[in-house]
Amino acid sequence: MEILNDAYKAIKKEQDPAKGAAFAKEAQDAMIKAIVELPEMVKAMPEGPDKAKASAEYRKMMGTLISALADMELAFHNKDLEKVKTIVEQLRESKKQGHDKFMDEDE
Repeated sequence: MEILNDAYKAIKKEQDPAKGAAFAKEAQDAMIKAIVELPEMVKAMPEGPDKAKASAEYRKMMGTLISALADMELAFHNKDLEKVKTIVEQLRESKKQGHDKFMDEDE
């Protein structure tokens, strides 16, 4: 997730469409790799329906994130920086929701 955080910080400030698209692609690649890793909170759950549900919810959130990053990459390619700003705001809210749901306060 560190790659996503670094890319997110860079993307928020990026005005060069080519660089922004590259950052968005880098973040997508990292999330594609990370989707198979479960958060520690989910890993620690006992096997059963609750863990299966939490795993599915995590993968769904990650899939939505990957899709948003692809939208951002396209917006950069289209030089639509206003759309990029909108997506950045959406990602900030998604990040907060994901952390609230899948991370312990001490992580």
